[in-house]
Amino acid sequence: MKKTLFVTLLLALSVSLGAQDIVRLLAECPDRATCNMHSYEFDPIFDSPVPDGFQPFYITHYGRHGSRYEQNSTFARNCEGAFAVLDSLRLLTDEGKALRDDVEAIVAAHKGMEGSLSPRGAREQRTLAARMAERYPTVFTDPARQEVDCFSSTSFRVIMSMTNFTYSLKEKFPGQQFTFTSAEKFMAYINPSLSVRKPGEPVPPRPSFPAGGMRPAAPAPFGPAPGVPGYDFTRFLKPLFTDMDKALRIIGNPEPFVRAIFTTAGLCQLVDFLGIDIYHHFTPEELAYLWEHGNNNIYRMWGGGLETGDANRYAIRPLLQDFIDKADAALQPGSHRAADLRFGHDTSILPLFALLDIDDLQHRHFSFNDAAKNNWYAFFQVPMACNIQMIFYRNAKDEVLAKILYNEKEVLLSGIEPVSGPYYRWPELRAHFVALIDKATRTWEDQ
Repeated sequence: MKKTLFVTLLLALSVSLGAQDIVRLLAECPDRATCNMHSYEFDPIFDSPVPDGFQPFYITHYGRHGSRYEQNSTFARNCEGAFAVLDSLRLLTDEGKALRDDVEAIVAAHKGMEGSLSPRGAREQRTLAARMAERYPTVFTDPARQEVDCFSSTSFRVIMSMTNFTYSLKEKFPGQQFTFTSAEKFMAYINPSLSVRKPGEPVPPRPSFPAGGMRPAAPAPFGPAPGVPGYDFTRFLKPLFTDMDKALRIIGNPEPFVRAIFTTAGLCQLVDFLGIDIYHHFTPEELAYLWEHGNNNIYRMWGGGLETGDANRYAIRPLLQDFIDKADAALQPGSHRAADLRFGHDTSILPLFALLDIDDLQHRHFSFNDAAKNNWYAFFQVPMACNIQMIFYRNAKDEVLAKILYNEKEVLLSGIEPVSGPYYRWPELRAHFVALIDKATRTWEDQ
């Protein structure tokens, strides 16, 4: 049963399948090329049969904010100026002018909105809450449990995400009583600092660009194939310019110019009300080349990899401890708590997945430069609005089971056996969590 469920989960997430490589995944959905900025994919959800006599009564949750505007409006600076010069010299084709206009429109939409929750992000949160309500209604319809406690990071986009999520729940369950908290005091577990380097310990180097980095200007062709220094962007650039040679003399090294367009393309999905698509200018192979560095860098910063995983697992311990503490309180006789909802950032949720050893569903740890090679894809792992939910079940004997949902999908843990499917006895799961915290502490302090 365990093996069957595990395989099903891998299929559902489209992760770690050798036959479905990154080029194919990006051909299916080019928006995935934006890594952790990718909007949430609402896949079908599935619940394994619950052991007889058990029904859900409590949920504890952590969710990343929804899709947002970029943190600054300078993301296109490496192409905006060049577009202006090229246009003044009449070196832009009609396609080049259309692309320039699209880039300018995306930049303009960000002015004054930097870092804020976008309308799409609000929809994501409302939809996630509605799916939770439909999936586990008994959690919110018990007249003895009418309290929902909500904690948010101090970031305004996160507060707005909490607002949209809870508003959706309140629409369906008006009897629930919500409390809201956001203050620096609670950031110690909502968004703890990952900067826990030991004195004198060097910071791990950033991953190199898969093509060896941005190289000095060079005549076309810049390189023969993906993965070879100086990727050949001739195919991408040629439709944009009336005279390639003259245009390249102005641009110089084309990679910063193309990467700025690529970055802008990834933001189109976050401001989808504009109806702009820039990714269609790229081939899947080009997207894969431009994507890989960012993907590996996310694993380096927040994942459970060989270089930084111990530090991340150590730093995020307070968040897992908060899950334990709030569950303990909710399980006390006389508790009226239906749910504990936390809202924060990918910088916390991916380290939490690493501490639980589920940031890679095959429970592997590898070098950050090998993340993409190991089919570790940030667009699946930590998209906008990514979330973890723990669903608690109780029977007439007052026995408690719990299961973990990673982006609404059931997952299995290593080092602990479930009762059935993904369902664990809470006392055993709690002990497992405590052991993970202790192990992270010992591993870090013994180094």
